Amino acid sequence: MDPTPTREGQLREAYVPNRRVRVASDVASLAAALLLVGLLGAAFTWWGRSALFDLASNSREAVKIGTGFLVGPALILILLPLVFGRSRQLALARYFRARVAIVALLWAAGLWALAARLATLDSSYSAEAGAYVSAGLLLVGLISTLAMWPRGLRMVQVNRKGTVPDTTAASARRERSPTGP
Repeated sequence: MDPTPTREGQLREAYVPNRRVRVASDVASLAAALLLVGLLGAAFTWWGRSALFDLASNSREAVKIGTGFLVGPALILILLPLVFGRSRQLALARYFRARVAIVALLWAAGLWALAARLATLDSSYSAEAGAYVSAGLLLVGLISTLAMWPRGLRMVQVNRKGTVPDTTAASARRERSPTGP
């Protein structure tokens, strides 16, 4: 038995993200971060009224964003495969599709939770800007996450350092250097 690991065992599959995936990753991350900012704004205005951070209100009270909006965007930011707009960046293929699917389900669950929260209010409540902003961010996050699906992305093999080994340079015949042997 050979004690050295094989070359195939050292390589992992990775996607080469295109512009669509990089922009979609940035937009989904921004939407999740803005939802977290909205939750912080709701916390700072908890005992007062603020149309930007209230979901709905009537003459007696205002309905704020619930604490579930803290868990959801935080999970989204943790699970979202971040793909930054740097050149030569790769996204490991292992669990990429599963992570995108789970994040899309979290966005859809957020939309459902928001709709359920607003549906339980009686007719004396009127929707505030926070409801529209939250719904818009959830919808934009869902669409951008679905745009990250790796359809049409080129697949490459990378080593443990995250670089693509250049097999053509290793197998090509070395030329003699003009400065020495």
